[in-house]
Amino acid sequence: MSTNQHRPTIAAEIGKDLKMIMEGLLEDVFKIIRNLPPEALNWRPEQMNNSPYVLAYHLLGSAGYWIGDVVGGIPTDRIRANEFGVSGDHEQLEKLLADTKERLVKTFDNLQDSQLQPAPIDLSRGVLCWGEVPPEGRTAMWVLVHDLCHIAFTLGQLDRIHRLWEIQSKS
Repeated sequence: MSTNQHRPTIAAEIGKDLKMIMEGLLEDVFKIIRNLPPEALNWRPEQMNNSPYVLAYHLLGSAGYWIGDVVGGIPTDRIRANEFGVSGDHEQLEKLLADTKERLVKTFDNLQDSQLQPAPIDLSRGVLCWGEVPPEGRTAMWVLVHDLCHIAFTLGQLDRIHRLWEIQSKS
């Protein structure tokens, strides 16, 4: 048996690294969510458009779609517009977190070298936050990094809302 048969593929190594980043980001997001009292979960600060529940619900929908469906090929029935204006409780978000993490772990664990080739994928079915998308699309790696950035951006929003809640509840 040659040593090449035991060497992990580039995609496996990248998938492992991206999975670790995803798990850390989602853990940080849910530390904030879990530390919010139930009444704060659906509270929307005057200065912001969304509640912590909406932000967490949306980031999980986004990650499940972009990472799990678009890159991983695990179908989802996501309707982005339905992610805003929702409300719920901690238990609902924990269930969605578990489902989404399972989808993302499968994607990162099964990442193939062929997915890392510079072949653009169609991004016309979704809304992306940053960067221009040329008519031919973007690569799978771009999609993965883009959505991990989206989670990190949302983490910052949630931290800000948590601080605003603490200030507001002390007054």
